[in-house]
Amino acid sequence: MNIIINSIKNKINFSNFWVRNGFILLIISILSNHLFEPENFPFNKNYKFPLFPIVVSIITGIIIILIARFNFKYFENKYFTKKINPEILLRFLFSTLGYITILYIFLYYSLNGLINGIKSYSIYNLLTGLSVSLLICTLGIALLFSIDIYKLHKLLSIKGILKVEQGGKITLVKHLEIAFIYSENKIVYIVKTDGTTIITNFTLNDIESKISEQNFYRANRQTILHVRSIDQVQSIENGKLSVLLKPTINNKKAFHINISRYKKQEFMNWFKGKL
Repeated sequence: MNIIINSIKNKINFSNFWVRNGFILLIISILSNHLFEPENFPFNKNYKFPLFPIVVSIITGIIIILIARFNFKYFENKYFTKKINPEILLRFLFSTLGYITILYIFLYYSLNGLINGIKSYSIYNLLTGLSVSLLICTLGIALLFSIDIYKLHKLLSIKGILKVEQGGKITLVKHLEIAFIYSENKIVYIVKTDGTTIITNFTLNDIESKISEQNFYRANRQTILHVRSIDQVQSIENGKLSVLLKPTINNKKAFHINISRYKKQEFMNWFKGKL
């Protein structure tokens, strides 16, 4: 008996996205369909198990989860691997709700027409049902993907590694070790938090595509910063900013860069958001 139970536990892993959310969808479908209609309430004298509405709810829920999942994967590959902020998250949410709205309108005018006839169409019912559905979907999407988004954010913040190949040697540089990256005489250097530098065969554009925008900022054509590298920010002539970086590079003077007046506000928004 214990062997059977352990086997079931191994197969039913609630850390799995589909197992966890499939179970939640089943519970919500059963509860909601028992509460929405008086005759479906368990203590009603004429109670009848609402099998068909539950099946329809589950199928619709699966389609909605698939839409949200595919959209999440798209954002994960295109945006979330580099940056996670409120703007990107809202774009993900509203684009997903947009697809769900299209699906809802299609189902309303197709299934509703087939089941109840064309006379059942009502703009009021359409808008009311759509509003309630979108509210539920918003809460559902937040619950479904909060864990995944947290893991991505943690991965971007902690576990990033840059593989540097130079002269037949491979060096693995953790994002946590990087203070800033700069280009000089067409050679790109990584400056670590201890002041040592690593010569790379990358361009700054190469590195920018490999690191997380969550933590790094392209200050100008020659420099990429981590917030830990900023020692002092000062306004200078023509609306520019002068930024003193740390640590001091071995055998060199203190490292200063300028931020143009065109990037000044963007830089300050990024900088203040990390404090």
